[in-house]
Formats: sequence, C-alpha cells, structure tokens
Amino acid sequence: MQHEANSRNHPHSRPAASAAAVAMSKDAVAERLVRLGALSLKDALPLLLLELDRLRAASLDVEDRIELLQALKKPVLKAAASLPKPTPGSRTALRTADGGMTLEQRLINLMITNLRQALYEYDRAQGSRLADDDGLRIWLLQQVFRFFGRQLRYTVDWDRSWPGHTWQELHDLFVYLVVRGSVAMDSAFTVAVFDDELDAATEYKRLLLLGLVDELTQRATASDAYFHLLKRWSVDSTLVEPEKLLGHRDQIQVVVTQDAPPQLLRGTLEASFRGWVLRPAQACIGYITQHRHDRKSAEGHPSPEHSAHARVTAQPPG
Repeated sequence: MQHEANSRNHPHSRPAASAAAVAMSKDAVAERLVRLGALSLKDALPLLLLELDRLRAASLDVEDRIELLQALKKPVLKAAASLPKPTPGSRTALRTADGGMTLEQRLINLMITNLRQALYEYDRAQGSRLADDDGLRIWLLQQVFRFFGRQLRYTVDWDRSWPGHTWQELHDLFVYLVVRGSVAMDSAFTVAVFDDELDAATEYKRLLLLGLVDELTQRATASDAYFHLLKRWSVDSTLVEPEKLLGHRDQIQVVVTQDAPPQLLRGTLEASFRGWVLRPAQACIGYITQHRHDRKSAEGHPSPEHSAHARVTAQPPG
C-alpha cells in the first residue's frame, strides 16, 4: 500500500528535466528564497514553482527534505494568498497549468506532493519505530492535511473542478496511515472537539464532510458558511466497514479506489466495496437537508430528494 500511495503515475508527478542541475542544499535554497522575496509575484511565482519541482526530484536526506519544506511553506502560503482568485475578469488566476489547474491550485498541489513524498521517505527511514510524540512526523501529517484542505476549499469557494487525483491521493494517504498503524479504525476512543492534537481520522473525516456538503448542496454556499463546524461534525461522524451495512438504505460511500468525494447511494447497499460507509453527524446531515430545503423553497418548488435525506437523518451515526 505504501508503494501504491507513493508511486502512482500521475501526469503531474514527473520531475522537471532541469531539476538535477541545481544545488538543493539548505543554504542554497535559503539563498534563493531570499532573492525571491525581493521580486514581484509575477516574477517570483514561476521560480517558486520550479523550486518545488526541484525539491520533488532531488535526492536528499529526509531530514534535509523536511527542513526545506519548512522553509518553503511560508513563501508558498504568501504566494497563494496574493494570487487573484478565478472571478470574472481575473485572467491571471485562470491561466492554467497541468490538468487545467489555476496557478494557485498548481502551487498547492506541488506542496501536497512534496509533503507526501517526505512522509513516505521518513517512515521508510524509521521502519517500525512509530512514536506518538515524533515531532517531524506530526508536522508532516499536519501540513499535508492542511494543504489538502486548502485545495478542497479553493475548489468549493471558487467553483472550480476538483484537480485530477486530489481525492485519490487523499484516500491513498489515509489508507496508507491505516495500514501503517497510525489510525485505529476499531478504536472506541474519540478525540474531543477542543483537542488540538493531531488525529488523522478526524482530519480525513473533516475533508470527507467538506466534499459531502459541497456535493449534496451543489455548491449553493461557500465553505466559509460551515467550515468552522467541520471539526465538531467530524468528531461525531464515523467510518463503518461496508459489510456491516449491507441491506441498509441511503448510505454514503467513500470508495478509496475512486478519485471522488463521498457519494450518497440512494437505495439499498447490496454489495461491499473497498472503502467505508461514512455516517455523518446528525448536525451535518441537518445542515445539508436544511440548506437544500431553503434553496428549493427560494426557487419556488420543493426538493424532490428531501425524503431520501430524511431517511439518512433517521439512521443513527454509528
């Protein structure tokens, strides 16, 4: 599974041909980042993208790779915040890169790719020595989930298509963590909503719920309207093996072999699949149902799918 998650042949995963010719020591990158800081966004962005491509291609000690990612994080976030958004008339933001991505999506995608690569390399170096207080590994996990979150929120907020492979890579990451032993799927322990410690299952469910709300409300709202609620919802939501829910109706499937967000399966779940059934918190289902009802009412006709969602809300999440 680790090999599968780390070596999937994506169109955007091939290193740039010129990457190997540039020094990738900590001092060399730091010097280039200082020079980037003096440039305009227009001039600095291509160089920053190239820097991330070089890092992905470079053969480095994993601790050095992580240190370079820590140095690159701030310039990446600053550039992403400065880029114009894909609103009408915003030609710069709509200039596409690989797979039709905007420049901001491309930038975030490169950070996700580098963070995942560093995590897999770090775990290989550590072998079976997992530690709950491993600061470097915790940082990598925190950042990769946060950048996945940035990518998904950007897609929702600016009504873009999901960048190709984004959901597949997120599913791959979580399956990898389960296989690695970083996530105890059968544990009765639940992280409190106010707990600031990283819990990979909570972070994964938070992003699944982000995709679910977007999918079922058909982008009728930006993520700002509910993103602050997602952690509470994710803590109160569960992932259940599909075999346990065969014969049940109106289930939400998380198929980890598909590059897609959670999907509501209307009707009876008749066959198992590779993945989980997502049982959202009642508050999340209530938000979706109410939002769809309000939208349909504003359009002057009732929601034809309201009864299907009512059946979902009637089922306890667990």
